[in-house]
Amino acid sequence: MSAWFAGDAGPDEVVDAVTLDDAPHQVSGLGLDLVPLRDVLTMWRREGPPVRLVLPVSGDVRGVPGPAEFRSAALEAEEAVCSGTLGLVPEVTDYWPSSAPSTVVWHAHVITDVAPDHQQLGDVAFELTTAIREAAVALTAADVAGSAADVTDALRDARRAGEHLNLPPNFPPRAVALLAQAERMQAVLDLAADDPEGGAIDRFGMSARASALRPLAAAVRRARLAGYNAAAEVRSS
Repeated sequence: MSAWFAGDAGPDEVVDAVTLDDAPHQVSGLGLDLVPLRDVLTMWRREGPPVRLVLPVSGDVRGVPGPAEFRSAALEAEEAVCSGTLGLVPEVTDYWPSSAPSTVVWHAHVITDVAPDHQQLGDVAFELTTAIREAAVALTAADVAGSAADVTDALRDARRAGEHLNLPPNFPPRAVALLAQAERMQAVLDLAADDPEGGAIDRFGMSARASALRPLAAAVRRARLAGYNAAAEVRSS
């Protein structure tokens, strides 16, 4: 969105980047019928406020505006976008194992003015690097890091996750570097979630592994927020 506002991308490029392989996204709550997502993006561009991503989780809803109904919906979805007095929360319907594309309906909410959670990219990058190091130390100390013997391909894909960022031209370089690192770590966390035991052999070990990964997950989420919202922060400053 910020790239479109700045003239670095066209509206079709923005819609394509959001939709990917889904069916066309639609928005509910703005009238009697569903409206195309593009109509809302056009309205946001005309009105001018920056568009920000929020990724709330239980215990951390910083940067998520009110009212409580919107916070609750955003928390359930673990993501939302906000601009001015309008917030959108996605509802995704998958049809697996069918080959039909996923459908996404964004539910519109009237929100209080967005109070952005300002984050300095350098500070967030340091926090992420620290969390990666501390997670590795904690996993090794607890002897629950797991074995990579059966997940070689998955680990290789995780390490390359940062190469597949879909970012517009002229995106802040420091934000690109931060997002590449964050997406690599998110891929590793997703891999760990698929193997909740890892190297643990009992409940104590599984608890130690989860505890070691929790701060890393929080740091990754903060890095993704700071990175993806970087262009909006530049535009609003």
